[in-house]
Amino acid sequence: MLEPQRSFLITGATGFLGGAVAVAALRAGYGHELLLLARASTEGTPRRRLIENLRRLGATDAELHSLGTDFILEADLASPDAFRGHPQLRSVTRVIHSAALPTFSNNPAIPAVNVEGTLALAHALDQSKMKRFVFVGTAMSVGPSRGHGSVIAESDDLAANDDHLVPYTASKAEAERRLRLELPNMPLVIARPSIVVGHTELGVAPSQSIFWVFLVGQLMRAFTCDLDDLIDVIPADWCANILLALATRESLEHDLYHLSAGMESSVSFAAVDVVMAKALEMPPMGSAYRKVSGSEIVRMLPRMREIAPGANRRLLLRAMQLYGGFAELNYVFDNQRLRREGLAASPPFTSYLPHCVDTARGISIADQMKWDFK
Repeated sequence: MLEPQRSFLITGATGFLGGAVAVAALRAGYGHELLLLARASTEGTPRRRLIENLRRLGATDAELHSLGTDFILEADLASPDAFRGHPQLRSVTRVIHSAALPTFSNNPAIPAVNVEGTLALAHALDQSKMKRFVFVGTAMSVGPSRGHGSVIAESDDLAANDDHLVPYTASKAEAERRLRLELPNMPLVIARPSIVVGHTELGVAPSQSIFWVFLVGQLMRAFTCDLDDLIDVIPADWCANILLALATRESLEHDLYHLSAGMESSVSFAAVDVVMAKALEMPPMGSAYRKVSGSEIVRMLPRMREIAPGANRRLLLRAMQLYGGFAELNYVFDNQRLRREGLAASPPFTSYLPHCVDTARGISIADQMKWDFK
């Protein structure tokens, strides 16, 4: 019996968010339609890495069985010629493109993977057949130059390439810009997630990305923001379900959406303090908390190294200054477009934060940092 044609391509399924998207699609009954991108690697065959990651993100044996056999598109975004004329792309009508080099380092491969690879994949698709191409960007494509405490509107405005805190967000903005310019007939939908941390069911077991920063700040009792500042954090599984909805709905009102907590579900650092302190079985920071500048973080390095023994000194300092730069922006990303589509609001970070603390126990901060600095 021949396998059915694979019409629904999901990229990034060996990673955290893309894997969560693939699991959401499996649970929604799309297994027989899915084509999952994976590159060759010394870390194992594409099939093994995909299956292991989907299991890590909660996929059951029955859900994995629904994939059948011929579900892998073996190609590499770093080798864009691999997509040109690829026979498995001929039947694709829907795409959720979440694959990227999601690092906050200065990895020189970021433009090749996140921009050129994205454009090569999009150009290789038959636009006349496409029903939806969901590009997963980032809400921080707007850059850091908006005013402190801004509520960022859902608009096409993008920061210039030199107005970003990290190359990653610059690459996402550039890919978005070029997709619109070079493929005007593509049924493109831009999805800009805010800060993805953890999973409501699995905590940070599948990925400790960014969560470790909250731990370090709590233990240092100091960071670059005020306690009444807000943090716009979303869980990966909620984000995945929203991406699936954007890819599969027959019609959408807009072609750009923030996938964010927004004003409805963003929480204050004071609220995070109370919930995290209880989960860690320690007193809240409260009045003992000290707001510091980015330059003052340098003087706190000895204490940080006590909290994160074994962490690379240079990376630890860079990371805390970098994340401190994001935190002090106090941005909230408006998400009224999603709400008008009738899609569920994100659960607040504090609702699943204790589970994140529990699933991070026994994992050193030095090891948790590796998720963000590849």
